[in-house]
Amino acid sequence: MGRKIAQGLAFVIFLWLALARAQQFGGLAPPLPSVIPPPFDPGSPFSPELQARALLRNRTQQLTDEVASKFSFCIVNGNEDRDLAFDYTDDSFIRDCANGGSLLTRLCGRAEIELYFKSLQSTGHAVEQNLNCNVSNWSDGCEAGWASSVSQTEIPDEISVRNLNPQPCCDGFFCPRGLSCMIPCPLGAYCPRAIFNETSGNCDPYGYGRSPNVVCGGADRWADVTSSPGVYCEPGQYCPSPVLTQSCTSGNYCREGATSPKRCYKFTSCKTGSDRQNLRVYGALFITILAMSLVLVYSCSDQVMNFRDKRKSKAREKAARQAREHVSAMERWKVTKEVSKRAKTFSSKFSRTFSRKRVKSSEEIQELTPMGFSKSHDQEHVVMQASPTGTHPPQLAMPPMAYAAKHGGVHMDKSSDTESQIFGYAFRQIEQEKATDFIKESTANMVADGGRKRPLIELRFENLTMVLKKTGKRILSNVTGKLTPGDITAIMGPSGAGKTTFLNAVAGKAASECNTTGHMYINGKQGSIRSYRKIIGFVPQDDIVHGSLTVEENLVFSSKYRLSVDLPKRERVLLVERIISSLGLGPIRDSLVGTVEKRGISGGQRKRVNVGLEMVMEPSLLILDEPTSGLDSTSSRLVVQALRREAMLGVNVVVVLHQPSYGLFMMFDYVMFLAKGGRTAYLGPVADVESYFISLGVVVPERINPPDHYMDLLEGVVKPEGNPTFDPSMLPIIWMQHEGHPIPDELKEMAAVAESDFSIVSRKKLEQTKTFREEAWQELKEPVVVWWDGIRHAVFSVPDITGRKIPGFFSQFSLILGRVSKQRFREARLLVQDYIILFLAGICVGLLADAKDQALGANGYPYSIIALSLLCMISALRTFSADKLQFWRESASGINRVAFFLAKDTVDHFNTVVKPFVYLSMFYFFCNPRSTFISNYIITLAFIYCITGIAYVFAILMQPSTAQLCCVFFPVVSTLVATRTGATGILKVLIQGSYARWALEAYVVANAQRYSGVWLITRCGALARSGYDLNHFNLCVAVLIAYGIGARAVALLSLFFSNRKKQR
Repeated sequence: MGRKIAQGLAFVIFLWLALARAQQFGGLAPPLPSVIPPPFDPGSPFSPELQARALLRNRTQQLTDEVASKFSFCIVNGNEDRDLAFDYTDDSFIRDCANGGSLLTRLCGRAEIELYFKSLQSTGHAVEQNLNCNVSNWSDGCEAGWASSVSQTEIPDEISVRNLNPQPCCDGFFCPRGLSCMIPCPLGAYCPRAIFNETSGNCDPYGYGRSPNVVCGGADRWADVTSSPGVYCEPGQYCPSPVLTQSCTSGNYCREGATSPKRCYKFTSCKTGSDRQNLRVYGALFITILAMSLVLVYSCSDQVMNFRDKRKSKAREKAARQAREHVSAMERWKVTKEVSKRAKTFSSKFSRTFSRKRVKSSEEIQELTPMGFSKSHDQEHVVMQASPTGTHPPQLAMPPMAYAAKHGGVHMDKSSDTESQIFGYAFRQIEQEKATDFIKESTANMVADGGRKRPLIELRFENLTMVLKKTGKRILSNVTGKLTPGDITAIMGPSGAGKTTFLNAVAGKAASECNTTGHMYINGKQGSIRSYRKIIGFVPQDDIVHGSLTVEENLVFSSKYRLSVDLPKRERVLLVERIISSLGLGPIRDSLVGTVEKRGISGGQRKRVNVGLEMVMEPSLLILDEPTSGLDSTSSRLVVQALRREAMLGVNVVVVLHQPSYGLFMMFDYVMFLAKGGRTAYLGPVADVESYFISLGVVVPERINPPDHYMDLLEGVVKPEGNPTFDPSMLPIIWMQHEGHPIPDELKEMAAVAESDFSIVSRKKLEQTKTFREEAWQELKEPVVVWWDGIRHAVFSVPDITGRKIPGFFSQFSLILGRVSKQRFREARLLVQDYIILFLAGICVGLLADAKDQALGANGYPYSIIALSLLCMISALRTFSADKLQFWRESASGINRVAFFLAKDTVDHFNTVVKPFVYLSMFYFFCNPRSTFISNYIITLAFIYCITGIAYVFAILMQPSTAQLCCVFFPVVSTLVATRTGATGILKVLIQGSYARWALEAYVVANAQRYSGVWLITRCGALARSGYDLNHFNLCVAVLIAYGIGARAVALLSLFFSNRKKQR
């Protein structure tokens, strides 16, 4: 037994139970006074039974506090544990033994208890030789289950001669072999007189042999359950005292070592002699209630969302219909007005005899024209009233409130507008723009949009050059030019010419791996373009949109977090509706965008949504990387028309184009051709590009698209007629000479021979070579420079000078929380799949891991830790892996990253709360441990919170495939490390730092708290082997929560500092 239990543990437990204090483990201390002073007075007025009870009670009480303090890792409340072990409600066995007159003299003293446990520690079973039991002196009292008495004049606290009256051990006591004294059995044990088994030759149920000259005695030992056969009360029975056992009746269950039957729950089956109740029906009930609750919540939420969407859709359709009717009435009004004018002119030619009823003068008609207040918000209150006779033009009736508001009598609160009013205002504005000449209107008010002035951004760049830090390769060379507001500039060139690099430089997204030189002027002043980030829209080449949101929801969300907080709701709705209308997204506004797994809108429609996300935020500089790639000619025209409208409002639009049609090409104002090497071959008006290339001898053949021909020319695929030696690398030099730009030193030699022979100069002469030392130093310096640039951009922000006040932290948190919640509802099928897998895992682990009492019911918990870690961590990866691209785009546009992270984590708390219920509804009721369901739920809740935070770190820092691999490898290794015992050095540190170790300890402690009485030694031995503490339940839960918080902090920092170049 000593090999299975930590050294010294059983000794002190017995010391506590059996009356003495061990100096070896407790330190030197004065001996305890004898409770019954020697010699034993047979003439005492108290009976031997009462004297024995007093002796046992007093000595155990004296040692309770001391033992509890020294061994607090397995004893929380000493008095309670002592009562659960030795507070006999039926102590008839003490009376029966005491009535024999030898109970007090046969009880073991302190020195004998010490000897017994020292022997167990060294030999495992046999007691070391002592004064009474040795080679030369072995009486019958030394046999297993037997005990002898001491002289009444001797003090039993020391090893004294025991040679009087050897007898079998009393029922309810156990007598170790080689000690010749007896100790009371605890509650939960069954210690009757042994019966000789003639077949095996042993004394059952304890299994020890006997000498030929003695009969079977009592029990011979009490240790842990595996080393004490027959002592623990059998499963299916309960033992109210160490000498009485009864079978569990129907409707009750009795676990091993039980002192009383426990009533089974309702709806469970407990037959006679059941050792545990079948709780699977409760597991089914739990999962049924949970499933119904989730379905109810999902259905109700879905109904609420559908109801809101339908109500909003009806309001929108009604407003659109009324707006069309209103504009139609306006058109009829204009027609009627013209008819009235012509009628007046015609009637003046006739005599008064043929005169007709006088019509109003043109001035009066002009007063009635609705265009006089078409730009007022009161126009939505205008009602067209037709004349009963049909001869007069329609009159305009204005409600009193609108009239008063128009003239300053009443202040109209726009914040109280209903959805119908807001949509009515938006659609009337849009219909009026369609009905009028928008070009003239916007020309008259070029930078106005609903009365709001957009700041202008003019970009001028001189000798803009970008060189890779690592290789020294130039990807952009000496680009000089200007991008003006109100114009659309197309950027064209062959692959590798630096088009996207140029856009990144203009947008302030230049990679940290590049050295950027040259000058950038914003509105004539040098400064950082990142200071204008709030009014710069950047449309990436990839269609990065939220697939689980509808087209309208994507646009609305972009407008809410990027537009100014001072903008009224009706103006924001107008912007969204205007973009939807201009991009032709009306028929699909309520359709989900879709993902790779779930089909949504078409690729061309997705591209237009990608463009609309930036247009909806009222940019002053709009940069688009190939917005027409993959679109048909009609869709491309819609996009460019929408960009044209933005340009008419003063927006500086820059677009990268690939293979545009001639008609689409002519819709642009300016074009910039980049040659290979990132040099400018042309930057000027689209209308002048053909004349410029004709001046160089480049004539576009008939039936050839001019933009395609110029692209082939830059690529070197075609050459001008009559010039077979034409070198396209000379085009940038010719353009510099044409514009009067200074020629770089490395191009002066090529410029000198540009008119003679373009192919004479070797390109190798233009390349600067580096020594090996310089290249080695560059290789070492590059990672440090890139790392420092990432830190600098993450920590030091550029001041904003746009004056636009976007929503703050709490507003963005609320917006993102609503968006993520809506996405989770639409991904309910994935959640159901996760719950089903957890459900099945709970069944499998619960069936495979039987909660055996020998291990305090902890057999299945390592498997639970692995299963929960694998399933919950892999599913948690979707939180940040699924929309990592969307986050990079939104972060670059100014979204609050802390609000983004907290909103995502808050929504995931729903899974953190529900998943323990799903798993435990099967595992707990199949495994049926002694710990309560509530304690298991608390541990599992903290555990899932912990591993979810760890999964966040993997999802943010790693690619999806690598993160999944880590979510498999990390839990398995952590759990295997956590189950190691007796580790030292670095392995011990790893075990203490493993989250699985704290979870496993919490599960084991929750079970160990339910074991008492006869289980004390087993409980303390198991805890000592594992290094666990019975007081650490709250600590373990707190550590798991702290790990979860710490992991989330690391994940948030990773969100800030990882992939910084993609967040700019």
